[in-house]
Amino acid sequence: MGCFPDFVGSDALTARIGDAVRRGRLSHAYLIEGPEGSGKRTFATMIAAAVSCERRGDEGADLPCGACPACKKILSLRSTDVHYLDRGDRASVPVEAVRDLRREMALSPTELDTRFFIIDDADLMTPAAQNALLISLEEPPAGVLILLLATSSDGLLPTVRSRVQTLRLEPVSPDLVTAYLLRVSPEAKKLKAEGGGKLEAVIAAAHGRIGVALEYLTPKREAALLKTRETVAGVIRAAVAGNSYAEICRAVFSLPTKRAELSSHLVPLTEAIRDLVVLKRAPESPLLFYVDRDEAKALSDKADYPRLVRVYDACRDATDAVQANGNVQTVLTSFAVAVSR
Repeated sequence: MGCFPDFVGSDALTARIGDAVRRGRLSHAYLIEGPEGSGKRTFATMIAAAVSCERRGDEGADLPCGACPACKKILSLRSTDVHYLDRGDRASVPVEAVRDLRREMALSPTELDTRFFIIDDADLMTPAAQNALLISLEEPPAGVLILLLATSSDGLLPTVRSRVQTLRLEPVSPDLVTAYLLRVSPEAKKLKAEGGGKLEAVIAAAHGRIGVALEYLTPKREAALLKTRETVAGVIRAAVAGNSYAEICRAVFSLPTKRAELSSHLVPLTEAIRDLVVLKRAPESPLLFYVDRDEAKALSDKADYPRLVRVYDACRDATDAVQANGNVQTVLTSFAVAVSR
């Protein structure tokens, strides 16, 4: 039967970890790495359930089975032997929290054979906190499995990285994301019935991250996403069509003037123009922003390759300027001038 059947994507990874669980060959510590919304915490919890599953030795059962008492408790987040630590409202995970967790590791399990310590935002642990964790990574207490969750291992000290095995979660294909959302989300079913590419827009914006897609399906986030896409599409239409400077300015200055909001618009703006550039040379390439390939192709055909590249470069320059704390009005003006040439 399957390993981690309820976890969508990363099939090779889940098969490898499932086999290690069945054979009793897990390491004492893992780093689960992946972007926000990629399912790191879900996968960590499922690993805890798999290790504790009463049917883990049964080759004919799913792993975790999801039905035994241990699985039910862990998957419903009610097990006293599964401990979670994250930064909460703090900017980082402090050393005091890690020291408290380390003291907890010295205690015996209350229900299970193994105790699990899942540290979210591990890449945001302070250096002191990481050093405090090192002793547990170097000499782990018996019956303890440590799972670090991080967007990127770059935030971890080399001494920490060298003492854990890294598991990288891969983006999920749009088809698998769609199937999952339609199975679990009434809002996804509603958008699918409405048509107009709304559900496809949510899936495109999530970039293979199911957790992000589910967040976008809340009414407030969904409305904001669709509004952002509409604004971005308007800027792209004006830029690639070679409209007058005045028309391009009207489109560009429809973008937000608050730095954080502008940054969140520049990402899909860059993805959209990237799609049009790519279509010039590789018409069958996957698209990042557009969900209607014919629409994207028609837009790409309105401008020659040098113009599309110039708009793309202007998007990158604007992004860099915003990140460098450039004046937002100046950034938008420079962007409008660059794409109107």
